[in-house]
Amino acid sequence: MTKWIKQFLLAGLAGLIRPKHNQKYSLKTKIAAVKDYQLNGLASREVLIKYKIRHISQLKQWIIQYNSDKLTVAYATRKRVKKMGRKVSFDEKKQIVQWTINHQNNYKEAASKYDISYQRVYSWVRKYLHDHNWEVLKDNRGRNKDKEPTNELERLRKRVRELEAEKRESEVQIAFAKKLVEIRNREVHRPDDIKRFKK
Repeated sequence: MTKWIKQFLLAGLAGLIRPKHNQKYSLKTKIAAVKDYQLNGLASREVLIKYKIRHISQLKQWIIQYNSDKLTVAYATRKRVKKMGRKVSFDEKKQIVQWTINHQNNYKEAASKYDISYQRVYSWVRKYLHDHNWEVLKDNRGRNKDKEPTNELERLRKRVRELEAEKRESEVQIAFAKKLVEIRNREVHRPDDIKRFKK
């Protein structure tokens, strides 16, 4: 709630709208914003509005980086494809777990021997030792998840549910913003003056 109040007081309604993608800023913009704040005496709110910075914490981070000569810009890089672990059958999982237990829970050696990650070996062994039931090693992924719509009617129903959820969130934001406007009109001037919001 405190964060919402500050965002509203600093950027108005725009501060409460959650962006779909992270905002990217050029190095030139970052340096200009820092200089306007530190050297030109602009208030933090003025800097946020001028450069369309969503939150004061972003500006503070740039200031720290600038003062320590570490201010950079994140360049777009090709997204690395996560290497997927090889598929392991239920019987092989049992074999790996049994081998690991027989060798004093040597997860590292088991991972190397069977060409799988340490974490997977550890997880399987812990699961088995918790219940002493091989069934816990079966892959049940996806069974409890909502099924993807298989026809147009189901797709439309799913979309309606999504739109209703978005509408509810929007209504909450608008109601919250209206309340803040009402409170701000009672002579709340400073972004950090949030005590009077508390009852």
